[in-house]
Amino acid sequence: MLLARINRTEPERILVIVKAAEALLEGRPVCYQFDGTNDGKDAYLADAAIDATRVIGLADEAIASGAYGRVLVYGLKTNAIVYASKNMADNCGGILNVASGNSGRLELSVSLGAATVVQPNFVVAHSASLASGSDSDVENDTGVFVRCL
Repeated sequence: MLLARINRTEPERILVIVKAAEALLEGRPVCYQFDGTNDGKDAYLADAAIDATRVIGLADEAIASGAYGRVLVYGLKTNAIVYASKNMADNCGGILNVASGNSGRLELSVSLGAATVVQPNFVVAHSASLASGSDSDVENDTGVFVRCL
């Protein structure tokens, strides 16, 4: 586990090192698949709704298949891949969940006004930029706060 030193200019971040079983794309959700090979230590793209319970964070960098790389498990990721619907701009603080499609992505699961008792893994951290662009209903890079510890 990599713990960044606390400083005043950058948000706190905690990363883990994983071995990629397939190419992992930056900003996309990553999960372990406990299938009996390599003791479940291989990381895969979380690209199906069933992977939501196994997600460990967001890839902090592109990682080639068979290589080791960093996955963000806690902190702010400014370029997470999020499928933004037209109402996303009203939901800064809304809860995101893993969705299937296009090598894994996040999408709005619970709007800001629908509070739950479960602490979410991913929270929309910057949706104002989604309002100004014409890219709603497509994948966007946006800020997401990750809480997968």
